[in-house]
Amino acid sequence: MPGMKLSVRENWIEGDGVRFKGTHAVIEAVLLQERVLVTYDWMSFERGVAARNLFCYDKSGAQIWRAEDIGLGAVDAYTGVLEELPLWVGNFAGFSCRIDEETGKVVEKRFTK
Repeated sequence: MPGMKLSVRENWIEGDGVRFKGTHAVIEAVLLQERVLVTYDWMSFERGVAARNLFCYDKSGAQIWRAEDIGLGAVDAYTGVLEELPLWVGNFAGFSCRIDEETGKVVEKRFTK
């Protein structure tokens, strides 16, 4: 079953039994099975280091994991979900990254720029 984009307003993430407030400005929230993938605005994180701005929560808003970075420093930030199963997300550094849905670990990256 494909994921569902959730409604985001003033950092509140809502839809299909989900309602919680994100910790930063939200770019995108996707319900995938029983998990909520949230891409936060990388500009709301510390400058000069990898943002690690992709988070996974349960439907109540409890954090399950925070995606690791790909080792590219200040330009290393996630831009949103590209494919859902398997999970591929875009990265500002010009990569598509395959993220393990259970752990948030990067299992593959492909340069796309």
